Amino acid sequence: MPAYENEFSAFPSKLITKHDFRNADDNIAPIINQINSLREKGLYGQAARLIQANKDVLPHYIVDAATFRTWEEEIFNAQKYAKLMQQIVYVEEDEPDCLEGDIWLGR
Repeated sequence: MPAYENEFSAFPSKLITKHDFRNADDNIAPIINQINSLREKGLYGQAARLIQANKDVLPHYIVDAATFRTWEEEIFNAQKYAKLMQQIVYVEEDEPDCLEGDIWLGR
């Protein structure tokens, strides 16, 4: 059984997380521009406070580290799951590097 990552992803026991990202509009653009301006000036603490103050709306517009980590884990888990679902038959003299469930036919 493969070792799935479970800190940010529940796949394959649950569906992959669907994110509802939106394009920036006139309502959120001033906040995003202010955050970017603060970051450019090196005022990361102020930018962090502004992000915290708007944490109810910003996740729909800005991808954060937790979202990237979720995507990374879900891709990793999906790769492991796909490899297990694909059975391969090897016809080789020496035992190949194969996964559990594969078939090896030696000559």
